[in-house]
Amino acid sequence: MNVGIAMPPRPRWWHTLQESRRQACSAIDFYNRPGDKGSYLDFVVHMHLAWQNLLHADFEKSGIDFTHKGKDGKVLKTKDGDKKTWELMRCAEEAYEEHDPIRKNIEFFVGIRNKIEHRFQKSLIIATGARAHALVINFESELVRRFGPEFSLSSELRFPVFVQSLTPEGVEEQRKLRNKLPAAVKSYITRFEAKLDEAVKDSERYEYRVLLTPLKGPKSDADLAVTFLKADSLTDEEREDLTARSRTGTVIITEKQRDIYLKDALSPAKACAAIAERLPFVFQQHHFTAMWKKHGVRPPASDLNRARTDTSYCLYNMAHDNYVFTKAYIDRCVKEIDTREKFISFFGKEPALK
Repeated sequence: MNVGIAMPPRPRWWHTLQESRRQACSAIDFYNRPGDKGSYLDFVVHMHLAWQNLLHADFEKSGIDFTHKGKDGKVLKTKDGDKKTWELMRCAEEAYEEHDPIRKNIEFFVGIRNKIEHRFQKSLIIATGARAHALVINFESELVRRFGPEFSLSSELRFPVFVQSLTPEGVEEQRKLRNKLPAAVKSYITRFEAKLDEAVKDSERYEYRVLLTPLKGPKSDADLAVTFLKADSLTDEEREDLTARSRTGTVIITEKQRDIYLKDALSPAKACAAIAERLPFVFQQHHFTAMWKKHGVRPPASDLNRARTDTSYCLYNMAHDNYVFTKAYIDRCVKEIDTREKFISFFGKEPALK
């Protein structure tokens, strides 16, 4: 008789992560439902829970204590007797630096959650839809970055079929709906964005604006319904045409022009030294190279598009044909490897003490 081998139980973070993915799928479902079946409030609430569970799972996996403590140092409890864990805003503060576009995008939706009224939700979707796209895209990106591609939502989702804004009448209807936003909501958006750095406001991680245009001509079986184009692959005439059409509501995915220099950013050698100074371990250039490669903040040397960087963390210096790294990236690297456990998790080996 064959005796099956018992599988070890899943770690707690795995179950938390599955709940995170389930909440995200529920959120997207509410967003994509047509007419009165859709609910922007439910989208925001479920994405709030998805993000909170995602970061809780990551903290648990990394050994970070995310419980609230009393003055006596003991863990606080809820009315039901469960441990009181960090709310989403506190999680975002731990996971991202203050001016990280991902954090600001999360903060925007935490603040707007209680301002959504059902009768104005169509207007709110038009006014904040690009930020909602960023909220979901950031979630997928962080899901894969922190836990691996096997947890991606790509197999669960599909591009929605829609007709809004594909006609001049649709564009005009959107303008009318946008003008119906309550004054309190308009005021919240204005005040929130007034506090943001220009780099954050321009980041696709804060607001992901897209342009869609019908494709014509022959196709192959490998073609997808949506084609992603980058602005630098277009001619000047094509880029000007798309920019003009983007102002009137016709669309295609484009890659915004990148910043190329920042006066207070650091060269790779100085960035490496800045990180090493804040660590109790030996940190050398090969460690730094491994980090930027894993994070994907700049293109590999073989990439002809030298400026294809994550501008929150790395910028291309065209004058010197090299890269500089921001203070936000220094902070991010330090936070990811500042304990023995984190260092081993990232590099797969013991750190050497200074």
